[in-house]
Amino acid sequence: MKRLFAFGLIALAAALLGLTVLAGRADVSAFERLDHWTLDLQTFWRGPLKASDELLLVRVDDAALEAMGGRVPERADIARAVQALTAGGVRAIALDFLLLPGAGPDAGSTALAAAMQAGGNTLLPFSLPNDGAPQAQPVPAPVLAHALLRYEDEAALARSESYYRALRLVAPEPALAAAAAGLGHITARVDTDGSLRRDLPLLRLDGEVYPSLPLRLAAFVRGVDWASVRARFGAHVQAGDTLQLRLDELSRLGVNYYGQSGSFDSIGFADLLAGRVDPARLRGRIAVVGVAALAAGDHLPSPFDARLPGMERIATVTDNLLTGRSLVRPAWAGALELAAALLLPLGAVLLLARRPLGVALLGIGVVVVLLLAGAQWAFERHHWVFSLAPPLLALAVATLGASALRANLEQGQRRDAARRLAASEQRYALAAQGANDGLWDWDLEAGEVYYSPRWLALMGLSAAEAGTDISAWTRPLEPTQAQAFDDELKAHLRGESLQFHHVLQFHQGGQERWLLARGLAVRDGGKPVRMAGSLTDISESQRLQRQISFDALHDRLTGLANRVLFREQLTQLLGGVPAPETGLLLLGLDGFRALNESHGPVVGDAVLTELAARLRLAFGARHLVARLGPDEFALLLAGGDSASDLARRVQDLLQQPFNVAMPMLQLTAGIAWAQRRHGPSSADELLAAAEGALARAKSGGPGQSHEFDPAEQLVEQSRRWLRDAIDTALAAGDQFELHYQPFVRLGDRALLGFEALIRWRHPTKGLIMPGDFIPVAEASGQIAAIGRWALLEAAAQLRRWQPLGFTGEVAVNLSGVQLERDTELLADARATLAALGEVPTHRLKLEVTESMAMANPQRSAEVLQELARMGFKLSIDDFGTGYSSLAYLHRFPFDTLKVDRSFVIRLHQGREAQEIVRTIVGLGAALGKQTLAEGVEDEKQAELLEQLGVQVGQGWLFAKALPEAQATEAIKSAPWRR
Repeated sequence: MKRLFAFGLIALAAALLGLTVLAGRADVSAFERLDHWTLDLQTFWRGPLKASDELLLVRVDDAALEAMGGRVPERADIARAVQALTAGGVRAIALDFLLLPGAGPDAGSTALAAAMQAGGNTLLPFSLPNDGAPQAQPVPAPVLAHALLRYEDEAALARSESYYRALRLVAPEPALAAAAAGLGHITARVDTDGSLRRDLPLLRLDGEVYPSLPLRLAAFVRGVDWASVRARFGAHVQAGDTLQLRLDELSRLGVNYYGQSGSFDSIGFADLLAGRVDPARLRGRIAVVGVAALAAGDHLPSPFDARLPGMERIATVTDNLLTGRSLVRPAWAGALELAAALLLPLGAVLLLARRPLGVALLGIGVVVVLLLAGAQWAFERHHWVFSLAPPLLALAVATLGASALRANLEQGQRRDAARRLAASEQRYALAAQGANDGLWDWDLEAGEVYYSPRWLALMGLSAAEAGTDISAWTRPLEPTQAQAFDDELKAHLRGESLQFHHVLQFHQGGQERWLLARGLAVRDGGKPVRMAGSLTDISESQRLQRQISFDALHDRLTGLANRVLFREQLTQLLGGVPAPETGLLLLGLDGFRALNESHGPVVGDAVLTELAARLRLAFGARHLVARLGPDEFALLLAGGDSASDLARRVQDLLQQPFNVAMPMLQLTAGIAWAQRRHGPSSADELLAAAEGALARAKSGGPGQSHEFDPAEQLVEQSRRWLRDAIDTALAAGDQFELHYQPFVRLGDRALLGFEALIRWRHPTKGLIMPGDFIPVAEASGQIAAIGRWALLEAAAQLRRWQPLGFTGEVAVNLSGVQLERDTELLADARATLAALGEVPTHRLKLEVTESMAMANPQRSAEVLQELARMGFKLSIDDFGTGYSSLAYLHRFPFDTLKVDRSFVIRLHQGREAQEIVRTIVGLGAALGKQTLAEGVEDEKQAELLEQLGVQVGQGWLFAKALPEAQATEAIKSAPWRR
């Protein structure tokens, strides 16, 4: 009976666990991740699917960005794309760009609105974020016109808003919104692991319900009258007879991803604008236009691809809607999951309790295979998804628990048999084992106990006091401990324990004593007739164990909790349903190392001890106080108190002087805190977040406080990756390359030279433009090594071109960091002189920006004059955009003034830019300098610059930055020869 009861408890516990996970998967991130894991596993088992031919992606990829000079498409470019798609006969166009209002009228916006109105089939997105203050302005009429008119079930709508609630609107430019054939939001919510598995077809803002862009696009393609669309939240959306979709209980739609990026047919944005796309590929298609470039950052993880472009997500959801392949949780799924969580553990326990072990495990395995196969069939055939993790977890726990119980019971039976065989030798074996301890022998039939002299000494009793009664054991004990001894002894006599084992704890002679009592009953037909055992003094080991346990969890100097105990307590807080304020506050003393070095470790230890006492007195009643490092303390935040208020109170404690070896010692500290509401979900993540925030607080100066910001962490991770990748690229030696953009004489377009521009061809990320890694390299100081490589590579290139008869210049940009590290720069310049060999030094030109030179004009003038003395030509870049002093400009030994492209672009917008260029040319002529205009993109600009007196031009009109092979061909071509 007891055996069946034990198995029943295991089945009940496993079922309760399954039900707990099933009920809490929407609220507990760990449970939710189990569902995500099983769904991803089903997707991998199914494998990629073929997307329908209706969708066509127009990708603004890295090639398009490079073709447009590294900029994202402007509205004029998008207008041309819409015109090209409309002319090609596409059915609908969805633009994945948030076309926000500008500062004033924009010709590009006018052209785009005209193109959209002409085609009548372009849809635009808007965003409904929940990361700011509620919407203060009324929703614009063009957006309001696309709100859902008919919907039902406000209660289900409220449940969906508990998952995601829109607070404000980010709308496109009104003129563009009015010209669009449809509008839909592109807002989504990622899961706790960063993946996006569900779409939000309907969101409410200010009482109106707005559709997602994929839903609006699918309805438009199917010719649905949007005014007739009706929805029932938590159930379905009905859009005419051709478009119906089922929603889950939170009004979400599961996204059925087809595979890695590239599952859809696609064309390049640059190819479309250049007319290189066959019109047959456009006719009758649904075009989604968006940015897919690596540097754009609009990517999200999917089960197949860690960096799926956002535009491909929109295409996937749209295709799901049009083909009926959206993932759906059936209405009856909850009942099925509940039954599985209850019945599967019960069946497993029954099999293990009543059948041979091999048969039971085989049966359980068959059930698991059938369950997984059925779920996979429903997933692939009907696109149904179920919560498989709770019933499978319950089944696993039931199987493990029942197997362990069965093994324990079988082992107990074997031990009983062995003890019965050795019954005649028990007394001798026990006496031999306890020869150095107190011995006792109890004849249960006679009711007499024998106590050895050692036993009497350990218990502190005389022979007369002990007598022959079993009650002598409990005379030194407190009543509660005496009762515990009696209960455990009786339990052993009843056969409920294999061996009697009890620790006696009492005070004797002013000391705390621990004695270990052991015994074993000898039975006759199941009835105990004799019991014998030993008594061992374990006081010293207990004291040592207590001290070891305390030292393992506490700091020896201050007595505060150490990192191990603090982390364990924080983990326990996070193990339930933690409050958003759960987290920790860190305090790091400023200048503690200097204090130790100047006054010695004794003073330092005294400061730490006094600070620990202050923190324990002020906060110990409500917060666990710990010492995590040499000068680092922590408070555990369990909710309730404001972290910023606690930080101010800690700063107030530090205002009181420390009266140690040096009176009135004043200290400051950096303070930082991180809490669950910031995003970290584990103890280690919170500790790392708080320590990162403390480092930022200390970088701001003594006595600063800082709250953890997840955005700073993401930026730091990205920068760290770039720094590591740059180091790897520099070590590899073959990832960086120079491209060469020609500069020509405007009068006869003769080639005068090239500007060397660095490119990074990463082995996995592809081509990375300078704007994405140069700022990080400058901040980390790696730009000095990159600049050294560029100088030596440019010198080597000049030597390779020497046999071709090329006598022009190659200009290399210097960074502000190189100019500040003047000693290294001059050493690099001397190494470059050696690398040039027989090539004249003046053919290598060094370019610095105006702002760089003026950061420290006196030192810059000295360094530049030294470079000029070495023979290098010098050029001042971006001239006219900074704040040069004419006095210093006269001291800088520049050969060329480069007119910034911002003036060249504005030449046709008025006389202001022309007069600025005329002034720069006049200044150059007065100083005897060459003037070069950069960013020349059309003939009109070139003609006007020549009229204004500019001598040299550089820009896409003449050529873009060319790889070495193409630049070599340009030198060989007769029209380019000097």
